[in-house]
Parts: sequence; structure tokens; C-alpha cells
Amino acid sequence: MIKLSKPLFIAQGTNRACYIHPDDKDKCIKVTISDDFSESQKEIKYYKFLEQQNISWNHISKHYNSIDTDLGTGEVFDLIRDDDGEISKTLSYYLQEDELTKNIINPITLLNELKEYTLQEGIVIKDLNTKNMLYQKIDNDNAKLILIDGVMNNDFLFYSNYFDNLRRNKLNKVWTNFEQSLREKYSYNQHFINLLKEN
Repeated sequence: MIKLSKPLFIAQGTNRACYIHPDDKDKCIKVTISDDFSESQKEIKYYKFLEQQNISWNHISKHYNSIDTDLGTGEVFDLIRDDDGEISKTLSYYLQEDELTKNIINPITLLNELKEYTLQEGIVIKDLNTKNMLYQKIDNDNAKLILIDGVMNNDFLFYSNYFDNLRRNKLNKVWTNFEQSLREKYSYNQHFINLLKEN
């Protein structure tokens, strides 16, 4: 059984907490902390589907397996780190201030790359927001966005996984809603708003 101590803690959401894997610094463990296990169950079900489709994991934190921990069943994922070894921060972090945004590669370019990736691979996202995207610094001139949460397809629309047109329509709708929300959500970040206007 894996023991998850406080020094390993990374972050916590409504239903789950995330810890560094004590035996592998490049992996993390997500553990459900509420009585609602449905989120993890749906997520793992969808990740297994994606594995069967042999997708590229270039922009998603890959799921590996379930393990027993002292906090309950945990799910093992890639832990995304920057080129200096630090755990990557969310895109939301870099958009909270103009100066932070100015010091990263154009986020609109990276968002377009992520959008094209999800469309090409047919990956449906339930919750597309900047808090679920990590900005990974590859080197001084390169970076990419990686989805760490919200990657799943609602059960009642799961059939769309098998029909390209339905899946693409759903993805386009998700991205359109997300893109429209950015201008309002980050209205205080003038640099980011200017980048949006240029595209």
C-alpha cells in the first residue's frame, strides 16, 4: 500500500486531491476525497477508451493504473514538469496578471495547437477551462498546454465516440463556448485581451 504524506500533496479540487507518487517523481496520484466516486469512474472509463484508440498523449496527462493508498484507491497519472524539474503551473496562473502573460509564449497559439490536437485525436472534453490546462515549459523557446482534468465524455453521449461527425460537432461546440468565455473571464488582463483581438 502506498502512503501519501503531506509533503507529497500538490493540489485539491472539489472531489479529488493530487499527490506526487512517492516512488516516481514523474507520476502523480489522484485520490477521491468526497463520497462521489462517479467523476473518477467516468474519467477512467473514458481514458481506457482512448487507450484502445491508440491516441497520441502529447497534450494529455496519461493514465496508467489504479493503486491502493492509505487514503483509498488512487489513480496514477503523468506528473507534468517544466524543463527545470518544477511542477508545471496552470494556464490560469499565467493569465492572472499582464506581466505573467507577457513572459510566456503566446497562449493563443498554444490554445490553437491544443484545439487542433483534440479535434485530430477526437478527444472529448467535459470541462474545458484554463485551470485544467498546464503550461509546460519545454525550453526557453518552446512550451505546450497539457490537459490534466475534465477529459471525459458524458455517458449519455458516449456513442459519439464512435461517430466522427458527432464527435467533431461536440468538440467544436465545447471550444466555441470556451473561446467566447475567455474575453470576459480575463477582461482585466489587457495584454491577453489584445492577443485575443489579433486572432
